[in-house]
Amino acid sequence: MKKGIGFCVIFVILTLLCVQMAFARDYLFLTGFVKSYDSNTGIVTINVTSEGCKGQREFKMPGDAKEGLDASFIGQRLQFYIDSSACEQGKVYNILGGR
Repeated sequence: MKKGIGFCVIFVILTLLCVQMAFARDYLFLTGFVKSYDSNTGIVTINVTSEGCKGQREFKMPGDAKEGLDASFIGQRLQFYIDSSACEQGKVYNILGGR
């Protein structure tokens, strides 16, 4: 009887772990230099130097960060997370946070 309950508990725990991992989100951490910024749309063009996403790409800044950006932002090195685990040319990803 105790073995049956033990196996049941282990099975439930493993099932919950698998479900949790299936719904986990991976974010890509990137580094690059800001080339331009459009304050109307919140789109930032960044020359990404990270291996997973090298090249010039466009990203959308979070709404609350748009107001604090100006021309001095251009040329700065930026480290940031995007809302994807991959990076494709031509697609605009959302910046989740950075420094």
